[in-house]
Amino acid sequence: MQPRDEAAAAAAVQAAGLADVFDVRTLDTGLRPRRELIRAARKWNLASWRGGLLGVSWFDEFADPPTLARIVQHYRCDAVLCCDGHQALLDPALASAMCAHHVEHAQLAKFTFTAAPPGLAGVLVGEALLVDLLRGDWPIGLMLSYRPEMAHPDPLTLPACCHVAAEIAQTTARLAADTRTSLDLLAAALAALGENADAEHLCGWLRDGGYDPWGLLPQEVELELTTADPLPDTILRPRGTRVPRRELSDLGAVERLGAELGAWDDRLVCLGGHGDPLCHPRFAEVCRLLRAGGVYGLAVTTSLVELPEEAFEALFAAPVDVVEVRLDATCPASYHRIHGRDAFSDVMANLARLEERRRSASSPRPILVCSLTRHSSTLAELEAFHDAFIVRHGTALIRGYNEFAGRMPPDTLLRTEPPVREPCRRLWRRAMLLADGTAVLCEQDVCGEAPIGDWTREPLATIWAGAALRQSRASHARLDLQALALCGRCQEWHRP
Repeated sequence: MQPRDEAAAAAAVQAAGLADVFDVRTLDTGLRPRRELIRAARKWNLASWRGGLLGVSWFDEFADPPTLARIVQHYRCDAVLCCDGHQALLDPALASAMCAHHVEHAQLAKFTFTAAPPGLAGVLVGEALLVDLLRGDWPIGLMLSYRPEMAHPDPLTLPACCHVAAEIAQTTARLAADTRTSLDLLAAALAALGENADAEHLCGWLRDGGYDPWGLLPQEVELELTTADPLPDTILRPRGTRVPRRELSDLGAVERLGAELGAWDDRLVCLGGHGDPLCHPRFAEVCRLLRAGGVYGLAVTTSLVELPEEAFEALFAAPVDVVEVRLDATCPASYHRIHGRDAFSDVMANLARLEERRRSASSPRPILVCSLTRHSSTLAELEAFHDAFIVRHGTALIRGYNEFAGRMPPDTLLRTEPPVREPCRRLWRRAMLLADGTAVLCEQDVCGEAPIGDWTREPLATIWAGAALRQSRASHARLDLQALALCGRCQEWHRP
């Protein structure tokens, strides 16, 4: 409760005849030192309760340890059940179960959570945990994520977890009424199920196809600016002569794309594709146009071998939320062996340059994420890489090796796709736009062999609802991929 809202809250409680039930007090100053950092880290995980960058969880969006400590101190209670102000579908049965669970396991668990999707439940935080969080200046999400210096079992296996039905835990959706998409989802759910629908019925309705949150526009767009790349001979990705030469020239199309996606307050853009976006001469202008259009989340995937001054400044001026650095090595020798260029020291110097600007400007963005592709050439360094960059940046990413439907040679490591083929989920939530204007089904189409539209000439919504994509989705739903040669050879269909 922020001070400016106290009178309004008191009036609402009085009007509802609940003045003898609720006590309205100003205990929250509204100050959140990590607010912008948490928002940026959560943008790619709005529909999940954990698993985001920096280990940040859904609970960190609203559960502020200093504020919770003031509440515990004021009411002299042992724990506080913390909920977000947008939880129109908060399930009281889940809340009651969490309270009972916390009492039962009070000696073993300092807090209680569930794996329900965002919006259905809160988090119950005990006084003992608040002492730990305040002493270390930690967010709650740190208790739910992996840190090498604080290793612990998966919290789902610990007494802190109040287990819910599998149908609830396996549902991916944002059920908090705080985005245009989630508001539409909630309206549809309440219309279909009524105001008293519980969590299990809501999740069952969603999993049965009750609402498609990405029916009008994709959740995420990957936009290729150029196929130029400072690592043309890398063995991990199609680059150099393995990719046709493309470079985006129509920035008017970028402006229109930004405005179209910006009409929604949860759409994401990743500047990537089959080249390094920092090599595009107008990278800074592209970032500016997308932000001016209102794009919610903006990420960049780069080798970071080259970091021109204008691009460096654009990362902070836009600002870009996330910069993924495809490093794939822990030392100069392995970097040269994998990427065919002695540039490890250049990348590390550019990383240090970004880190120093973030510190000196007290800027929460861009969040830096170094990634490594799991491959026989990188396996020996995988664990050391992961732990080292979690300590350094708070996040590290391990990617799977992508053969790009046969364009890259197979690896000798055990493949990771499930044994039973299912429809590709990305066809329903992601769009891939190449630099020459070609819209393709996904990133597997490196050469644009199966176009589904021209994003520089027609609105993305038209392509997203077009016949080519509808037919491809229908083929996937039937698992009839004879007409989709790339899809038939693809091993990446299980990726989120």
